[in-house]
Amino acid sequence: MPLLKTLLTSLHLHPKPHPPPNTPPKPSPPPSPATLERLPPTAQTPYITMLLSLDTIPRTHNVLAAFSTWILLAGFLIVPGTFTSMEKSKAVKDIEGGNVVVKEAVETVRNVGLMWIAGGLGVVGGVGVGGLWWRWRGNYVWLVQRIFLVLTLNALAGLISTLINVYSQQGGRFSITAKVTVMVTGGCTVVMALLFLIYNNWILEAVKRNHSRELGAA
Repeated sequence: MPLLKTLLTSLHLHPKPHPPPNTPPKPSPPPSPATLERLPPTAQTPYITMLLSLDTIPRTHNVLAAFSTWILLAGFLIVPGTFTSMEKSKAVKDIEGGNVVVKEAVETVRNVGLMWIAGGLGVVGGVGVGGLWWRWRGNYVWLVQRIFLVLTLNALAGLISTLINVYSQQGGRFSITAKVTVMVTGGCTVVMALLFLIYNNWILEAVKRNHSRELGAA
């Protein structure tokens, strides 16, 4: 009996510990201003903004850019068809046994209607390209891809077509219309190529360098 009493007393004095109730974890304290200053900034550089805005540019503007540049190309390719052929512009007359070549229509246009069509296409395409250039003047990536590169290639195609027509149909002789066309297409090629190089190799490259610098600083 004394042993039983001792055992009961010890159990009463040293009860089993109960597990602590489930308490929710304490919320972590907010970061201090010094910690916030050490966090890297969001990489929303101007270059990233230009790339992201490519998806937000309306599809109609992309279609209008393609249509305007194509219209200009059509105008460039129509103009050589108005040149007078040398074979049709010579009349040979026999005067006292000698041949005198009279160049009747070297300085004329074979089809005036085509000239008006080519001019109209050039005006429509130029207005469309100019409007889009002004609207998206801040997105250098879009301008390089959709405007300057395409126009450079189109103007070069018009210049090559003009030279081929002169040397194949006119025997290498340039009429007034051919000279004007070469000057226009050549000038457009040079201007568009310069704009492409300036925007792609200078302005856009500067934006890319600033982008890399900001990411490196972050």
